Amino acid sequence: MSSAHGRGLIRGIAEYVQRNTDWSLHVEEAGPIRTMPGWIKSWKGDGMIARIESQLIGSTLLGKRIPLVNVSGRTSPAGVPHVDMDNQAVCELAVNYFRQRGYRHYAYCGNPRFEWSGWRQQFFSQILAAERMACASFQFAETEHSRRQLCAWLKSLPQPVALFTANDLCGRAVLEACAQAGLEVPSAVAVLGVDDDEILCTLCRPQLSSIVPDAEGIGYLAAQTLQELMQGRKWEEMSRRVKPLTVRSRQSTDAAAVGDWHVSQALRFIQGQATHGISVDDVVAQAHASRRFLEQRFQDIVGHSIHTEIFRLRFAAAQNLLTTTGLPLKEIALRSGLGRADYLSALFRQKLGLTPSEFRKSKQSKY
Repeated sequence: MSSAHGRGLIRGIAEYVQRNTDWSLHVEEAGPIRTMPGWIKSWKGDGMIARIESQLIGSTLLGKRIPLVNVSGRTSPAGVPHVDMDNQAVCELAVNYFRQRGYRHYAYCGNPRFEWSGWRQQFFSQILAAERMACASFQFAETEHSRRQLCAWLKSLPQPVALFTANDLCGRAVLEACAQAGLEVPSAVAVLGVDDDEILCTLCRPQLSSIVPDAEGIGYLAAQTLQELMQGRKWEEMSRRVKPLTVRSRQSTDAAAVGDWHVSQALRFIQGQATHGISVDDVVAQAHASRRFLEQRFQDIVGHSIHTEIFRLRFAAAQNLLTTTGLPLKEIALRSGLGRADYLSALFRQKLGLTPSEFRKSKQSKY
């Protein structure tokens, strides 16, 4: 209950229960549990969804001899199904997000206490290596000495650098270290977290951009998995992964990272105004360059045309609105900058093979 991710898991479990079962639920309302609470020994439940954060917790819960599903970011004990975020998809989303903004230098800051932080570092580095790009890394240990080391490491990075952090707490530490080291965010260091804890992200200065996990989807799938186990079904897949939803852009990444001033101006303008009916001519005027020059430089640096970038952001906005709101298609088409509901529908069928309504339904009833 102490984190946005944990509360999302519980919401997803509650949604599954309301739709599919008559379970009576006991919820432990504390923060992260590293020692066993006293009520566990006498508890007579039929199944459990747990964050198994230590060997002691794992062995104690296995001793209950009831169906058990693990939703922690750690490897499950043998025979215990694991439902968690798709960390490879998280890192792919981070790389694509930064790459579309023109970054050439990458770094990762993690926390050695968490196994999932190591997984994310590994995936992030592997994805970049496949594209022949290097990734600097740092393990932040939450001590004063480590904070000083973090400042020194940040100063050593080439600029501008795209810095992916293990989660929002780590992202906040990086932003504080950047301020202490005199590094401008996002012009020198662009920082992206994971979890989209809205309170934490908006309290940061500058506000922290973050990958939005489908925590409710993880909870929903964990509850479904537990139901299957309690009904005696065999569970062949010992690991199930849920992809993240999107990236919530805030001030910590709100800049283009290219060395070319004209393209940088164009990207900033597009990122801020894509859903407001702008045209390529508007972008050219903002960048103070000839259309031919700007389009060629934009293609060379970003990898696609100005028109494609505008469309990409509009289509992403439409997907986000379908996922996160109940707005009608006509309103979504207007807010995303795509104009008409019929055009929006045609695009979704062309790009995804789904109508907007089918896309929305697939995200709302995930499993």
